[in-house]
Amino acid sequence: MYKVDIMSCVSDPLLIEEEVFNFWLAGLSVAQAVDMRYQRDSSCSSFDRTIVTLDTEDQYQTFSLLEPMLRKPPALASSPVVNMPFITDTLLQQYYSLDAEVARELVGRGQKMTAKLRKDLDTISDKTGIPLKSCLRQYDNIKRIYKEVDEKDGKVSQNIQRYYGLSPSLCQQYAAMIYILDNRIDVAPRKIPNLTYSALVKCVVVLMSEWCPASEGASDMDIDRAFLKELHSLKDRVSDSMLVGMINHGSETLKNNPEYPKNFVSELRKLAVKLMSIGYSLVHTKDYTDIFIDLDEMILVPWFTAGLSPTHMELGLSTLLTCYLSAV
Repeated sequence: MYKVDIMSCVSDPLLIEEEVFNFWLAGLSVAQAVDMRYQRDSSCSSFDRTIVTLDTEDQYQTFSLLEPMLRKPPALASSPVVNMPFITDTLLQQYYSLDAEVARELVGRGQKMTAKLRKDLDTISDKTGIPLKSCLRQYDNIKRIYKEVDEKDGKVSQNIQRYYGLSPSLCQQYAAMIYILDNRIDVAPRKIPNLTYSALVKCVVVLMSEWCPASEGASDMDIDRAFLKELHSLKDRVSDSMLVGMINHGSETLKNNPEYPKNFVSELRKLAVKLMSIGYSLVHTKDYTDIFIDLDEMILVPWFTAGLSPTHMELGLSTLLTCYLSAV
């Protein structure tokens, strides 16, 4: 007869207060979190501060124990400690959440996730008003995800979703940041102060969709070299006379439209020339690093300085595309 030793552990169900978890993520101290609980939850007023403090400390300890599993989502999903899928998903989405101000600063430093960038977190924290602990978490999350998906085949956002189970929005944000960092695209806030984080993500998502190889299984971290050659040759294919004829033909109906300024057609000509000039400069991937700065300085600033609006820009680009397609 064999003797079998069995060890078992019985504990109360894991209880997590989402608001306290958010305080912990934000980098608030226990004392700060307790103050916030009293301010936001009227039910706390019926408890002695010592009890609320002990409860907050207990939850903070729980979050610290869970953090190693949050860094490795598969471990969290298989853990018997957190065995409710909706709680697991909520914790993951919030743990990997990003503050727009912090993310904008991190990708705007012009370097990959290095030790030097980590040392800049104090400065980023002071500038954004986000506690250092929260900045550090976001930095570590970006670096971890970058390392996990780097050099993997397929779409970056899909690889992130597959391993981390994040929402489509978060996957897009991380994919956009990884794309900027990997291609060393300069998006420094001091150089492009009007480029918000949300606008930056939208632009990069378009670049990854339209400017990267479209073949099955190809990574959207790489720029399509064939496409860059097409952009480079565009200036040679469109002569000055052809350009003038295209724009005059396409904008003829707008000249007498009171909704459009008199300088619209002349500014549209300048816009087309500058766009082709930017495309012509994109010979190698290294020329791609200043794409956002060039678009801002050569396209957006002159356009808006001339008194034209985003609506005019949209119509102008649509006109150029229509005219070009009809001419070739």
